[in-house]
Amino acid sequence: MPKTPDFTPRFNRQLERKYKRSPALATAVIRTVELIVQDPENRGLNAHLLDRRDRIWEAYVTKAARVTYQVDGDVVIFRNNCRHDIIDRGQW
Repeated sequence: MPKTPDFTPRFNRQLERKYKRSPALATAVIRTVELIVQDPENRGLNAHLLDRRDRIWEAYVTKAARVTYQVDGDVVIFRNNCRHDIIDRGQW
């Protein structure tokens, strides 16, 4: 069952910067968001849980780019779209 997307201001700012620097990467982020909204458990996303308490997930956009999000009932809250090294530092 499809979910309703919601975006943090941070996610939107990051996406705007991506469109300016790399429209192809920004398009890939949007495709990933669409897949998550349709099916957050889609195996092609390589999604995995980052934080059990806050239910924060990470999904792959490319080898180097990631999207973090939370599923809250019927809503998917998109938090970040950034490089994987930022996530590795715990900045979800």
